[in-house]
Amino acid sequence: WEWPKKPWKVKLDEKASLLGMPADKEWALLANYSDRTLMRNIVAMKISEICGFKWTPRLRSVEVYLNNEYQGVYTLCEHKKVSSDRVDIDVADESDAPEEGGYYLEMEENLDETTCWWTGMGVPMMFSDPEVPTPAQLEYVKNLFADFEACLYSNDLADPVKGYAGYIDVDSFINYYIIQELTKNIDGNLRKSSFITIEAGGKMEMYHVWDFDLSLGNCGYFNGTIGNGPEGFWIKDYTSGSWRGDNWFNRMMKDPAFVARLKERWNELMPELSKITDFIEDQAIVLDKAQERNFKKWGINASVDWVKFPSLGSYEKEVDYLKYFYSERLGWLDKEIDSL
Repeated sequence: WEWPKKPWKVKLDEKASLLGMPADKEWALLANYSDRTLMRNIVAMKISEICGFKWTPRLRSVEVYLNNEYQGVYTLCEHKKVSSDRVDIDVADESDAPEEGGYYLEMEENLDETTCWWTGMGVPMMFSDPEVPTPAQLEYVKNLFADFEACLYSNDLADPVKGYAGYIDVDSFINYYIIQELTKNIDGNLRKSSFITIEAGGKMEMYHVWDFDLSLGNCGYFNGTIGNGPEGFWIKDYTSGSWRGDNWFNRMMKDPAFVARLKERWNELMPELSKITDFIEDQAIVLDKAQERNFKKWGINASVDWVKFPSLGSYEKEVDYLKYFYSERLGWLDKEIDSL
């Protein structure tokens, strides 16, 4: 981790409830060094709650001291893992036949787990749990993805039985699409920090989301002419595997039933999504004094060159931009999704 403010994984000696969150040993402290509002992950998890994912990581803004030295504002959150209060699935063990156990998978182009592969459409996949499946389990899961992607390209694409819908929980994929497209998350296009579960004999499901510090306008290196502004599709047109618009979600949108359900779900969520700017204002109040201490240590103008989005010069301007970007993005998508 090149930057001076470090994120941490925390492992306690015993399970403990922190700030009202369910007891566990494993936690994460997110540094949010690249996010000068210190709240993009918090805002995204609020949207996740609205979308109704199986699990939304619980989190709290905190100020951290290490050995009596002030470290700044962090986001304390539940670390992603299989457990009854987090990713609640029965994971396959080595004695299970391939179809008898569950699998927790991550899309991550760094391929930094023990068992990894690329799908035929160029999506990077890794086993998070079990970390090392049996050869039969690995083959089973790889074949599921291969069959799913083959159906996306087949003439039976839109068939509810023979098509892609026979392999995935469509509503979870729609919720995933909405949150990633709404936040215009640079990492959310099936290449990083995305998670799929497969329960015994079940379909692939987008179980939860993660990692939104480079979202909601806080990234200047989007591909091609899409730009950093609130307009323009990102997930639909630039998903991992092909930068020419030939990807999972672009293909699904050739299915009238998928588009109809996307529109329906968007309109269901719109009343609550419209309240997010108020939520941002509330979070800014919570962080009012703490952000001053944080930026006294780290500096509001600290350069993060690789993000290619310079500081606006003050915390108030950063929060105002976040509200502006969200409002404009919501309005743009409201029109564009309706016209799909």
